[in-house]
Amino acid sequence: MERWLQNVSKLEYPADFFMVDNSPGLNYVEKVKWYCAKYGITNYKIEHLELSQEQGKFERVARSREIIRREFLSKDYDAWFAWDCDQIIPLDALGKLVQLMEEGNYMMVNPNKWNREVPDDPNIDFGCALIKRECLEKYGFILEFGTDPDMPNSWEPGEAWFRKRVLRGGGNYINVYGIINPIYHLDNKI
Repeated sequence: MERWLQNVSKLEYPADFFMVDNSPGLNYVEKVKWYCAKYGITNYKIEHLELSQEQGKFERVARSREIIRREFLSKDYDAWFAWDCDQIIPLDALGKLVQLMEEGNYMMVNPNKWNREVPDDPNIDFGCALIKRECLEKYGFILEFGTDPDMPNSWEPGEAWFRKRVLRGGGNYINVYGIINPIYHLDNKI
């Protein structure tokens, strides 16, 4: 977490920082606050979401993203920069995504990276993505199983389902490779 927050503190493009912690207990929140102070991150908010760890990681992530979505919608933001806390990105990454979104009039920009388990497979999750407000006003991250025959029956493909609904609603997005390079996963040696 320390390396990620150090990376957050150095981003070149100005942004507010809102994080949802879904780990058990409040110890992690205190650790994050300490690192924020250490790296001079002052414009931040952390919310703790107490969930059973028996709920799978994909459901915990979806529920955390839904809290972020609601916080986002309560403010006057144009786009949400989704960035998972296990990835180190270049300092100009957000600026590049904003530029690409504006130039192509995209609703979402997803700078793909390689899958950490299968290095030759692309990973198109929202670990690092820029999503316009219009998408977040229309669509959430909580799956309501059985309400739509096309809805997945598990939490794992939730991001693909989100993109599919954006397309069905007349929106667009782009998955791009190499625009943000490199993206490192913290569980890899860098």
